[in-house]
Amino acid sequence: MIRPWQFAPLLAAAALAAGAYWWLAEKDRWQPPPPRLPDLPQLAPLPQPVAATVREALARPPLWASRRPVEVGSKKSGMEQEINQSRLTAVFESGRQRIALLQRPDGSPLKLTSDTKPWRLESFDGRKALFVSEDGAQRVERPLEAGPKGPAPRAAGRP
Repeated sequence: MIRPWQFAPLLAAAALAAGAYWWLAEKDRWQPPPPRLPDLPQLAPLPQPVAATVREALARPPLWASRRPVEVGSKKSGMEQEINQSRLTAVFESGRQRIALLQRPDGSPLKLTSDTKPWRLESFDGRKALFVSEDGAQRVERPLEAGPKGPAPRAAGRP
């Protein structure tokens, strides 16, 4: 008498034999699919780089100690230069508010507070005031200077 569970190994062996036959018979007929190129967008050609002039490099060789970067004028450096050329004549403080009065070279006043932009007064220690740019990258320190002397005092009794 044959039991049903005895057919399971026979079915497994038959499945393995069929798979092996199919593998050996069909493996040589397989071919890879034709290659497909990707769809790339059209790109504009890059502009040609600007030719570098060697005049600056010849005038200032890179390894010389006196080599300095080229100064480029801008609004920030213009204001920095103006503060550097001005005289700090007075600093007034009331609570947290500070006002620095500077005198430009032409004699006109320049007032900077702790809230002005693009430059502001950051600190004052009694002798020096520190001015900082809006982004905090540039700092200018100015000493307090005495103003011009007033008229000489008159002696009592003389007109």
